[in-house]
Amino acid sequence: MNFVLIVLNYNDWETTVTFLNNTKEFQSIHKIIVVDNCSTDVSFEKLSEHADEKIDVIQTEKNEGYASGNNFGIRYAKQKYSPEYLIISNPDIVLNEMCLGGIKAFMEQNREKTGMVSCKMICNSEIRTRYGWKLPKYSDCILENLILLKRILNLKKTSYPDSHFEKEICEVDVIPGSFFVISQETMDDVGMFDEDTFLYGEENIIAYKLKEKKYKNYILNRYEYIHNHSVSISKSIQSLGKKLDLAYEGRCIYLNKYLHIGFFQKILNGITYKIGKFNYLAFKKIVKGR
Repeated sequence: MNFVLIVLNYNDWETTVTFLNNTKEFQSIHKIIVVDNCSTDVSFEKLSEHADEKIDVIQTEKNEGYASGNNFGIRYAKQKYSPEYLIISNPDIVLNEMCLGGIKAFMEQNREKTGMVSCKMICNSEIRTRYGWKLPKYSDCILENLILLKRILNLKKTSYPDSHFEKEICEVDVIPGSFFVISQETMDDVGMFDEDTFLYGEENIIAYKLKEKKYKNYILNRYEYIHNHSVSISKSIQSLGKKLDLAYEGRCIYLNKYLHIGFFQKILNGITYKIGKFNYLAFKKIVKGR
């Protein structure tokens, strides 16, 4: 089985180099493709120093986001190496070869209609880990807009109960985009990532496309990886307001393009986001000022 790993870098070559040093000796990875997403610092030059017979370092002409950058790497991998399976990974994670070995064995035995496969994500942050979640409905997206209300009421409509992840293997709708494995054939079948998104929302969209074509996504709960959550993102986008806007734009693409919401639903979506963003930023400012 030919496994090619694709890792996307933007203005954070130090984190990516650490990731490469951790994974380049893995026997289960045949090639590593580092996609520098048109960084504005010295990333491409620094990463190119690590290119060798196992690691390719390539660069996009323009930074058009997570989906576009990963698709650039996927097309390169397909043209040059004809991979059977793709490993899509953030640079701010720590993998172990046992995890990849477990996924490889599972995919060898479950080739029919298997979509994405991953393992438990352990976050090194205050954010509560979600190993996977249900595809959001329109009402769930409205709740995401009203972020402060959702947190106060502790609403988790898209979350699975903890018991769901007590089984050795469990099926989920959506897998975090920080790390997963998928066959090249399946990725081609669903049309890869939606390049209308920039940073957030692509996970729900690709999960939606996979579900439409009857693929199933799995978490192998006996294995785990560490995610230093948002390390690279926070270095390039420091504004909380900007992050909220990007997440909202991703939800809009999901709602408009895939759930095909109506005119009045779009209006409500916009109004609730403006209210939710204002309230949340005001709350954060008050808390910070204490």
